[in-house]
Amino acid sequence: MSNALCLATVRTESDFSRINVRKGAGTHTDILTTLPVGTSDLTVREVQPDAQQKASSNGKIFQWFNVDLPDGTRGWVRDDLVDIVGDCGSFGYSSLSTPTYAFALTRVDVVTLPPGDPHRVRKASFNITAGFEGGGYATYQNRDDGIISYGRFQFTLASGSLFTVLDKYLARATGTTADQLRSQYFERIRSRDAALRGDQNVRTLLVAAAADPVMQAAQDATATEVYWDAAMNLSAIPRSINTPMGRALLFDMAINHGLRHDMIALAEGAESLPVRGKLPDLATEKRLITRLALVRQERMIRLADKLNAPGLKQRGDFWVALVGTNDWDVLGDLNGNLLVKPGRAVQVKNP
Repeated sequence: MSNALCLATVRTESDFSRINVRKGAGTHTDILTTLPVGTSDLTVREVQPDAQQKASSNGKIFQWFNVDLPDGTRGWVRDDLVDIVGDCGSFGYSSLSTPTYAFALTRVDVVTLPPGDPHRVRKASFNITAGFEGGGYATYQNRDDGIISYGRFQFTLASGSLFTVLDKYLARATGTTADQLRSQYFERIRSRDAALRGDQNVRTLLVAAAADPVMQAAQDATATEVYWDAAMNLSAIPRSINTPMGRALLFDMAINHGLRHDMIALAEGAESLPVRGKLPDLATEKRLITRLALVRQERMIRLADKLNAPGLKQRGDFWVALVGTNDWDVLGDLNGNLLVKPGRAVQVKNP
């Protein structure tokens, strides 16, 4: 699908003009605000069943959607008041190509997700990896084989991932910066034009676009769709790797080494585990992830020596050290921060 987000729209098929937005998942909670019918593009962040188990006349329990509101805050709306569209699989629904009445859908238990808020784990993983990669949405460099590397995760012109980001951005963006990128660079970035390496104007436009929440959402959506979801489907889910640390490590390796590296198989072999086999319990998962961190550390040491880039060692050392802290839920210190490298702490508890 072109849209990796799960989005809600306030239904127009009703006898009222506005709906209540609540502080929590139930009508017993306070009203935060109201929204007019037809309000669209409300990004879904969480779904919970009604806190008081309230049901419709046919006995179906209402579900509540925590959504981003137009004023930048968040609130809860009930499923019989909204249509949803997009990649809603992590909330127990499916990927929906057209807006669909949420109450008419059957929500399933998402048993493959890690404990706790799955979006916290993903966002914490993004913060960790961004600490080693670009760091910020506006980060830009043109010194290596990627030709242009841009954004939190250094999406490159050479690989085509930069075009994926730009395509998502321009599908929703308006304004002068978007218009210039669309008219002057869309086709050149699509064709991976190597002459763009020295183009100062495309650099200026991309750095300027990074301040736009639409560009930030495009970068995060690309990282989710191309790397996070793929790493979960290829590596985590088949093995039942459910710890936040295990999933965060798999994402970091996917960004750093690609999706089809050999290190997981090497770790499985070292632990006498079947390749791509389902892990029987938490203890076995921890054993595999511990070994994987060590295998990855050795790989990073060799790469650092080969490329004369000692900074690469920090990335391998970080994961071995994190395993040593036993912080399998990736909650960080008392303030929820995690030091990824000297001078670079990221928030993981409330990312």
